[in-house]
Amino acid sequence: MSVFLPHLRTGWHVDQAILSEDDRLVVIRFGRDGDPDCMLMDEILYKVSESISQFAVIYLCDIDDVPDFNEMYELYDPMTVMFFYRNKHMMCDFGTGNNNKLNFVLSNKQELIDIIETIYRGAIKGKGLVIAPKDYSYTNKRGL
Repeated sequence: MSVFLPHLRTGWHVDQAILSEDDRLVVIRFGRDGDPDCMLMDEILYKVSESISQFAVIYLCDIDDVPDFNEMYELYDPMTVMFFYRNKHMMCDFGTGNNNKLNFVLSNKQELIDIIETIYRGAIKGKGLVIAPKDYSYTNKRGL
């Protein structure tokens, strides 16, 4: 659990975070704060938070404490990162078949910065779906 990034403690707080930003991308990590994947991703999110603060804001939300969105956003993975811009869910094609969310841990801080920046650039152009700067499909990971 990251003590440095703001936690959204209720469904109302999640809604307000998404609704209140007019010019920045809202990045929310959904998951269980004690889960190892969440802790790894929280560390990367914290490391990039200052670099992206001009165009994105990051929040954390424990899905056990705030189950309001689990069914709506299909939050079944141990760790999920979702993106919102001007109260609109932003989708990104990572090559994994799931365009609604990022549900794998990134180990590289620059990769996450690139993803967030790509989604932000697409959002300000009015796109609802953007293509990730890198293909994260299983076949690509194997080098095929």
